[in-house]
Amino acid sequence: MSRYNISRSTQCYLYLFILAVFGHGIGESNPCQANSIKCDSGYEVKIILETTSDWADLTFTNLDFHYLGETVQTTNQVWLGILSVKKEPYDSTFTRTEFRIFPPVNLPPEIKFSVRKGRIGLTKIFFLTPDEETLAVFINKKNKPNDPTNQEDFSWNREMLQKAYGSKIEILPNTHQDELITQTERLVLAFYFPWYYPENWFWTGKLSIAHQPVFGLYSSSDENILRAHINMAKKAGIDGFICSWWGRNSVTDQNLLKFARICAENDFRFTIYLEEAKGVDDLREAIHYLDSTYSQQIAFLKFEGKPVIFIFNRILETIPLDSLRAVKSGFSMINYGYGVSNLLGFEGFHEFIPPKETFPTIKRFYRLAREIAHNKGKIFAVPVMPGYDDRFVNTHGTFIDRKNGEYYKKNWDAALLSKPDWILITTFNEWFEGTEIEPSKEYGNLYIRLTASYTKKFKRNLW
Repeated sequence: MSRYNISRSTQCYLYLFILAVFGHGIGESNPCQANSIKCDSGYEVKIILETTSDWADLTFTNLDFHYLGETVQTTNQVWLGILSVKKEPYDSTFTRTEFRIFPPVNLPPEIKFSVRKGRIGLTKIFFLTPDEETLAVFINKKNKPNDPTNQEDFSWNREMLQKAYGSKIEILPNTHQDELITQTERLVLAFYFPWYYPENWFWTGKLSIAHQPVFGLYSSSDENILRAHINMAKKAGIDGFICSWWGRNSVTDQNLLKFARICAENDFRFTIYLEEAKGVDDLREAIHYLDSTYSQQIAFLKFEGKPVIFIFNRILETIPLDSLRAVKSGFSMINYGYGVSNLLGFEGFHEFIPPKETFPTIKRFYRLAREIAHNKGKIFAVPVMPGYDDRFVNTHGTFIDRKNGEYYKKNWDAALLSKPDWILITTFNEWFEGTEIEPSKEYGNLYIRLTASYTKKFKRNLW
């Protein structure tokens, strides 16, 4: 049941801007379309990226913006954001690419950004007004043999932008903003596993868990347990469960039928984590069953009026993305993996396991993922996890020390900084992998209390 090796797809794909999309009439497009991005009319800024390197990108470190343009997936081990260009290795051909962005009127005093590039050539960044007035020019000539990204950090004063635009910017009244943007409800959801019964706690031949539940070795068919879990979750500020589902008539399905009714009785939402499909036909049957059995349930999670389901990484290993798009029916589907191809035709993306990398790397990774999702008007969901320990299931299992709550706090801090739409707790009760926040004999209510504290911060913008 270990997910760690197969769910840690933390590589952000590369994105190459297609210049051809900028045809007549694009200036009339609404720059405030992305979910959860609060903006007014903003500054329209043209960015020109000129490079003789084989790849280059520009990333703002303290500025959110709306991007007009399309992207395509490329393949490389270097993470690039939307404002980027990628060529063949060691291709020094001069390349000039244009982008159009809309930073908000409310700018930080210093606009900070980084320019990265390959190990050859140089890269120039030009910022211009729509009238082709040059605002600023920056050059990265860095070519260090042992530096794979040759990153240079720059900044420029917002007054340069404000002076160039002056009174030409029309700031929309707040009363009009709701007509321009879709506000995504900020949610905290937790992955939930309704698969327990007395025998399967010992499915490896011995007790297969790192920690002991306060409720004992319970059964997920016990309505008292289900109600207790919902009550705990609500006190912790959790809005709903993403329920692991392994097919029609499975243990998870049988228990979920009961759980759906209890959720409705307790004003608590639930949705499905689609874990497995043997092929396209199997997936089509599963989607049809979920639609007819669960999607109209009063407690089923909805996004913009449509029922939501989450896709686990295992599905993507057997089902092509085009097939997944074709059979999604009337669901809003939150796909797996922070790649642009995983957004096309879906309503958002997520991951199950937080990255293991250092905090600065995670911060950049989440920023790029949010940039991709929000500039395409999609949901960006971020995982938080208290720790990991599946050594009682796997001989060579994975162990991530909880550090008595400190690891969980760092996960939450990184998630809050990324300003996601939804935060996903990995997990409420996956005891076999040791990721549970459900009370245990070892930690008591520590993780329920920590969750309650952080959900308040998230929902009140206290970060």
